[in-house]
Amino acid sequence: MMDNLILQLIIYLVCFLLVWLGSDLVVSTIAGLSNSWRLPRFIISFIFLGLLTSLPELTIGIASIANDDPQIVAGNLLGGIIVMFLGVIPLLGVLGNGIKIPSQLNKRQLISTLIVVVAPAFLTADQKLGKWEGMFLIVLYLGLVLSFSMKQSYLDKAKNIMNRKKKRGAGLILKILVGMLLLIGASYQIVNSTIYFADILSISPFFVSLIVVAIGTNIPEISIAIRSVLSKKKDIALADYLGSASANSLLFGIFTLMYGETIQLPNHFLQRFSFLAIGLILFYFFARSRNHLSRKECAVLLCLYLGFVVVEIMLMTSLAG
Repeated sequence: MMDNLILQLIIYLVCFLLVWLGSDLVVSTIAGLSNSWRLPRFIISFIFLGLLTSLPELTIGIASIANDDPQIVAGNLLGGIIVMFLGVIPLLGVLGNGIKIPSQLNKRQLISTLIVVVAPAFLTADQKLGKWEGMFLIVLYLGLVLSFSMKQSYLDKAKNIMNRKKKRGAGLILKILVGMLLLIGASYQIVNSTIYFADILSISPFFVSLIVVAIGTNIPEISIAIRSVLSKKKDIALADYLGSASANSLLFGIFTLMYGETIQLPNHFLQRFSFLAIGLILFYFFARSRNHLSRKECAVLLCLYLGFVVVEIMLMTSLAG
C-alpha cells in the first residue's frame, strides 16, 4: 500500500514536470512567432500567451470530462484564479520589487477583466453550474477580448500576419505537436492520480484540484514570472496572467457545455469566494492607487493566499475526519 502510494506521488510530480516542459515548448514557440508578426506586445501577452498558458487547464479539463469527473475541472479552474491573483502575480511583484501597471490597461478595462475573472465564482454560488451559465461565461470572455482587440487596433495589426513570410517550417510544427502530446499525456495521468489520492484520503477530487492541481497547472505562469523578472519585462507577464485568469472563465463555459449536465460542487463556497473577492478588491485598489503594485502590497496578497490554503486544508481535514 505504502509503496504504491509513493509510486503514485512520484508519477504525480513527474507529470507536473511534463506539463511544465510541454507548456514551455508550446508557449515559447508560438510566442516567438507572435512577436515576429509585430502585434502589440500587450495584446500578444493578454490573448495569445493568456490562452497558451491555459493549455494545462484545457487538457486536464478534457481528461476529467472524459473520466466523468467534472469536479476536477471546477476545482482546478476556480483554484487557478485564486492562485493567479493571490499567488503568482504577487510573487512577480515580490521578486521584481513591484509591478507597474501598463498604460494600455485603463480603469475600465481592468474592471472588465476582473468581472470576467470573478464571474465563475458568482455563478457557482449555488454549488452548481448549468449550460446557460456556461454559455454566458463564453460570451463574457469573447466580449472582453473584442474590447481589447478594438482598443489596440488589433484588426489593423492582424494584416501583418497575412503578409508575413511563409517560412516557418516543419520544425516549429513539430515542437508544438511534441508540447501538446506532453500536455495531453501528462494531464490525463494527473486526473487519474488526483482521483486516486482523493479516494485514499477520502476527500472530494474538487479539494485536491483546488489546491494541488491548480498550483501545478500554473507552473507555466510561475516560470514566466521568473523569466520576466530576469528580463525586466514584467508588463508581459502581468498581461499574460490577466489573460490566463480570464481564459479560465472561457474554459469553465466550454467544459460545462461539453459535460452536457449541471456540474455539482461541494459546500463551503462562502469561504473561498470571500478570499477571492477580498483578493480581487485589494488587487484593484492596489493597482489603481499609483498604477503600481508595490512589493509590500504584493506581500499582503501572498499572505491572503497562505490564509486561503490553511482554511482549505482545515476544511479537507474536517471532511476527511
